[in-house]
Amino acid sequence: MRYPEETIQEVIALNDIVDVVSGYVQLNPRSGNHLGLCPFHSEKTPSFSVSQSKQMFYCFGCSTGGNVLTFIMKIENLDFMEALKTLADRVRYRLPEKEESASAKEQRASRERSAEINKRAARFYHDYLYSDTPDGENARKYLEERGVHPKLVMRFGLGLSPNLWDGLIKHLSDTSPEHIAAAGLATQNRKDATRYYDRFRSRLMFPIIDPRNRVVGFGGRIMGEPQDPDRQEAKYVNTPETSLFHKSDNLYGLNLARKARKTELIIVEGYMDVLAMHQWGFTNTVGVLGTALNDSHARLLKNAGCTSVVLMLDGDEAGIRATLRAIPTLTKGGIKIKTLNISEHDQQAKDPDEYLQRHGATPLAELIRNAKSHIAFQMGLSKEKYDMNTTDGRVGFTEEAAKLLSTLPSAIETEAYVAEISKISDISEGAIHTEINKQKGIAPTVMPNIRRRTRAAPQSRGVKKAKETLLHLVLSHHSAAVALEESGYIGPQEIDDGIYSELLALAFANAAAGKQVRPVDIISSFESGDFHQAITEIFIDAPEYNTDAAIEKALNETAFIIKRAWALNEMQKEDVKNNQETLQTLGFMVRNMPSISI
Repeated sequence: MRYPEETIQEVIALNDIVDVVSGYVQLNPRSGNHLGLCPFHSEKTPSFSVSQSKQMFYCFGCSTGGNVLTFIMKIENLDFMEALKTLADRVRYRLPEKEESASAKEQRASRERSAEINKRAARFYHDYLYSDTPDGENARKYLEERGVHPKLVMRFGLGLSPNLWDGLIKHLSDTSPEHIAAAGLATQNRKDATRYYDRFRSRLMFPIIDPRNRVVGFGGRIMGEPQDPDRQEAKYVNTPETSLFHKSDNLYGLNLARKARKTELIIVEGYMDVLAMHQWGFTNTVGVLGTALNDSHARLLKNAGCTSVVLMLDGDEAGIRATLRAIPTLTKGGIKIKTLNISEHDQQAKDPDEYLQRHGATPLAELIRNAKSHIAFQMGLSKEKYDMNTTDGRVGFTEEAAKLLSTLPSAIETEAYVAEISKISDISEGAIHTEINKQKGIAPTVMPNIRRRTRAAPQSRGVKKAKETLLHLVLSHHSAAVALEESGYIGPQEIDDGIYSELLALAFANAAAGKQVRPVDIISSFESGDFHQAITEIFIDAPEYNTDAAIEKALNETAFIIKRAWALNEMQKEDVKNNQETLQTLGFMVRNMPSISI
């Protein structure tokens, strides 16, 4: 649930964009704006512009733009609400309390209480790791032997739980054991419900920190021998499910990896693998918490600015199964996937930690650069299943490969793999394309000729500019919005874009309500970064129209360009080409544009 628009606008108004951006980018005044090197892509000549008058930023190099809220979202890899809270905290603005049911309030209170208990526990464990005790000394020696630098210990907040039944409970003596148990740090005695004992004992502790920098849980690696010789203790134990911690909603190290500001993240399996990767410079690495990657993980990755991942899971049978399960989930979430099996390149190194200890960072960086796409990975597994020396084997492999390729959105990528499969199987590319289209449900009679170049109708630069100018006019001038809506000449189908059509609808709605909204506030009406960029491009360098005559002239010119482009595109469609009546109607619409009067 969003805060009221008035609240969002007030927070933005209290955070001057030049002041905020200057905390991240060195800005220099120039021509009424402030210029600097873009923090979102590499450049040597400044193309990053901040307008104090418009309270907007825009990079003419990578086309990233928006308001101060957009900037914080992108620079800190936060979602809309997290960025709003960050800006509110910056100016000590107290966001209003949301109305909640009694149960919702209790859930929120429980989460906040658990976060505070976890924070105190993390400090206790960290201090105990550096205590002058044999346990602390042994744990530090273990970390040293594993090559974990003290700076990394500090960065990840590693700790040690004492070899005691109630070490943490006694330390948190001002907190009820029930609340400590609710946070997942204590366990109730089965025989005596009034007694509790520490869940983590004699374990190296890995705090699990969410994107809001809350300690939501812990992972614990056993140190020394099990306390109960008759009971087999797990090597690693995580915090159980609580009101605050859900292992399927968290990735270890994501709070740090997102600060690397890379669109590609590396996913490994273990806590120590994450530490090793960060220690060797791969700071864009995160770890799974003993669970399969799911839709929540995909959303977490997307919110962190991730568009692609390298799955560096273990190369054993369990790791391969985990990789295969992750592929459709991440693909559905819009994330590109590459895979890297370390053991294929060094059979003695079963994980990234061991590989780095043996070979260092440079060879691993090369392996990551050349990691297989998920299609190549799956094709390799398929090939191993079939005897490629037999006709049945080649057919079986090709059918399975075609099924994989039918899921690819890129025609170029499909073409490349088809050529590769044809060489492997000695089956023609045409037959493979036929099978791919069969998997897609495309009948042979309408199957497109893959080799034939078709004439595309991309949106030209002039048409895009016309749409931006028209939207600038109707969003900035009520009279233009009213006149365009009354003419009925341009609507959502002519604008032909999800973002543009929503902005057109917003302009019409604002005009009907008599609302005048600043560009910076229009941006904050939407949570999506794509919207922020599109709106910025509309307003950042738009001309000013000071008279009704100038507005009317620009409105008619841009509307005609948009209508003509839409009509010409319609005429290229197969079902329209053979319909003379429709063609004549479209031609008439273009030739007989009504005059839009302000």
